[in-house]
Amino acid sequence: MQSQNAKLGILLMCIGVIMLAFAPDNGMAQWELQKDPGRITGQISPLEDEIEKTAEALEMDQDYSDLADELVDLSVKPVNLNSAREDELDAIPFLTPQQRADLLNYLTTYGQVFSLYELQSIKGFDSVLIQNIRPFISVSPVSHVPAPTPANLVRFGHHNLLLRYQQTFPESAAYLGSDSVRKADPDACYPGNPQRYYFRYNYTWFDRIQIGIAGEKDPGEQFFRGAQSKGMDFYAGYLCLANLGILKNLTLGNFRVSYGQGLTIGSGLSLGSIPGFSTGLATAKGIMPGLGMNEESYLRGLAATIKIKPVVISGFVSFHPRDATVIRPDSNSSKTGEISSFTETGYHRTPLELSKRNALTELVCGGNINFSLVPNQQFGCKIGVTGLFCKYSAAVLPKFYPYNLFGFRGNKNLNTGIDFQIRFHGIYLYGEMSRSLNHGLAWLSGISLSPDPRVYLVVICRNYQVSCQNLFSNAFGQNSLNANEQGIYTAINASIHPKVNFSGYIDLFTFPWLKYRVDSPTLGREFGVMMGWQASGNVKMLLRFYQKNSRSNAAAEPHQVIHHSCEYLARSYRFGLDWLPVNGLLLKTQIDVKEAGESTVIRPVGYVAFQEVQVKAFKWPEAITLRFALFDVPAYASRIYVYEPEVLYGYSVPAYEGQGMRTCLVVKFGFSRHVDLWLRGGLIYYTDRSEVGTGPDLTKGNIRCELTGQLMVRL
Repeated sequence: MQSQNAKLGILLMCIGVIMLAFAPDNGMAQWELQKDPGRITGQISPLEDEIEKTAEALEMDQDYSDLADELVDLSVKPVNLNSAREDELDAIPFLTPQQRADLLNYLTTYGQVFSLYELQSIKGFDSVLIQNIRPFISVSPVSHVPAPTPANLVRFGHHNLLLRYQQTFPESAAYLGSDSVRKADPDACYPGNPQRYYFRYNYTWFDRIQIGIAGEKDPGEQFFRGAQSKGMDFYAGYLCLANLGILKNLTLGNFRVSYGQGLTIGSGLSLGSIPGFSTGLATAKGIMPGLGMNEESYLRGLAATIKIKPVVISGFVSFHPRDATVIRPDSNSSKTGEISSFTETGYHRTPLELSKRNALTELVCGGNINFSLVPNQQFGCKIGVTGLFCKYSAAVLPKFYPYNLFGFRGNKNLNTGIDFQIRFHGIYLYGEMSRSLNHGLAWLSGISLSPDPRVYLVVICRNYQVSCQNLFSNAFGQNSLNANEQGIYTAINASIHPKVNFSGYIDLFTFPWLKYRVDSPTLGREFGVMMGWQASGNVKMLLRFYQKNSRSNAAAEPHQVIHHSCEYLARSYRFGLDWLPVNGLLLKTQIDVKEAGESTVIRPVGYVAFQEVQVKAFKWPEAITLRFALFDVPAYASRIYVYEPEVLYGYSVPAYEGQGMRTCLVVKFGFSRHVDLWLRGGLIYYTDRSEVGTGPDLTKGNIRCELTGQLMVRL
C-alpha cells in the first residue's frame, strides 16, 4: 500500500506538470476577482500558510475561531477604500507599512476610487498583490448615515443568523458504554450526544452599532440538561457602539485587545506571531468585539476607546470564571485555594472535566494611551504606553520543575509597556518593551524598508528574559510564551520578475534557560525560501522549502534523571499548482513532503498529496469544492498540517499522521439572496490501523467520517 500511495502521489505531480504545459493563457484574474464571501479558501492562500505554520509551531489543537471570525468578517464586510480611515487600512492583510502609507497617500490625493485596477498605478501594487487583498477591500460609494431613530434602526439594520450542526462517525467508545461501565468509570463515558451545535446572530447598523451573540455545545456535552441546563455550554455576546464623535469604540461583552507589537497584551491568536514568510508589521488592532468560541483565552466586560487627535485613549476591564486543576480548596470556604494549571480544552463532559469548570475567577484590567504625529507623508511617529493588571481568586502554583522555575506563580501580576513606530522616507522603525511585576523585562525591535518598490526587507530583534511573566502576550517568537528567548529574524520579499515573486527568511534564536523536555540552554535556527510563479494568465505555481534546527532531550533509560540533548532537524517541501482551464473551474494540486527527527539518524519521511477541484460555474449550487488527499506519514514527529476547505466561519487544520486517504466535499446552495446553505462531508481512511483515537475517543475500524450542515439567513 505504501508503494501504491507513492505512485499515486507522483501521478498527481505529473498531472500538475501536464496542466502547466498545456494551459492556455487566460482567465486567472477573472477568477481571483470574483467576490464570494462564503468561500475564501483558495483566495487567501498566504493566510492559510501562516495558519498551518502556527498550528505546527504550537504543537497543539488551537481554537482559531477568533481568527476565522476576523478574516471572514473582513471578507464579508470589506474595507471600503472610498470611506476608510487610516486604522481601517491597517486591517488589510498582506500590505507592508510602506504600501499602506502609499495607499493612504493615493486616496488622500485622488479621492474616490472607481475600480480596483486603479491601484496598479500605486508604487509597489502589482496584480499579484491586488489579487491577494481583493477579498478584503471594496470601492463602493460612500453611504450617508441617517439619524439613529427607531425607524431607521429597523429599516437600515442588517440581521445575520447562522446555525451549524457537526458530527463525527462512527461514535466513539465514550458513547457506547453500558450503564455498568458508566457507573464503574464515569470519566470514560460522555453523558451528552456526539453532535456539536453552534449558532451566532449579528445585528449591524452601518459602522455605528453592532450586536452579537453566539453559543456552542461540544460533542459529549449535555444539552438543556445536567451540567448544561441552559442549553449551550458556552455563550459569547457583545454590544458595540463605534465612530460616534470622539467615541471610537464602546464594547460591552466579549472582546479582544491588542496594542503595539502584542508584547504587553495581545489576546487571541494573531497571524505573523510565528517566524515564517510573513514580512508584515504587526498592527495594533486595539479593542475589537468578538464571538470566538475559545472558552479560556477570552475577555468579557467593558471596554472603550476615545480619539481626540492626535491622542487615542482606551481602557478595559474583564471579569469571568476560568477552568483550572485544583490542588487545594480554601479551608475556610468552598472556594478554590490553589490551582496547578489552567485548563484550556473547553470540554465539560465527564466528572473530572466538570470538577475543573469555573474553578476560579479572573480579573483583568488595563489600558493604552497612544500619541500620533504625522506632519507630512515622509515622516510620522506613534508612541504608546500600555498597562495590564490581572488578579485571580486563587493562587497559581504549578508543580516545581527546573524548566518552569521562573514561571508565573501567585494570584496577581502587573505588566507595563511602551511601544513606538517611526516612519521616515519609507523606512519604518518599531518596537516594544514590557516589564512584569517581578521586574522581568522583554523587548522587541524591528526595522522594515523598501530599497526598491519590488523589494521589501525586515529585521526583528527580540530579547525576552527568562524571568518575564505575562499570560496575555502574543508577540513575535518561537515560544508560546514570550519568555526565555533571544533571537534575530530577517526576511525578504522580492518581485524579481513581473511574474515571479521570491520570499525568504532566517531566524537565529537561543533559549537561555531550560525548556519542557529540553534540560539545557539551547541554540537553534530556522530558515525558508518560497517562490511563486504566474506561469500564464491562468496558471500559478508555488515552490516552498523550510528547515528548522533545534535541540531536545535524547531518548533516556527509565528513571534517568539527567538527559543529554541532541540536535533535532525538520525539513519541509511543498509544490503547489493552481490551474483555471475555463472560467468557473479551478484545479489545485499540492504535494507536501516532510522529514523530522534526530539529525544524526535516518529520519522518517512523510508526504501528503492532494487534488482539489473548485466549481463556481452553476447558479445552483453556487460553489462546489472537492478535495482528495493521499498521505503516508510514518512518524508523529513528521506530521504535516494542511488547511482544509470549510464552511463559512469554520476552520480545519488537521495534522496528517499515519497512512491512508482523506477526502472532503463542501457544497454551497443559495436558495435566495437571503438564505444560504452549506453541506460539508469528510472521510478519512487509514490503511495502517484497525482503530482510531485513544481512550474515550477510540473508535473501532479504520474509517472516520465527518458531517457538517450550516444555514445562514440574512435580512
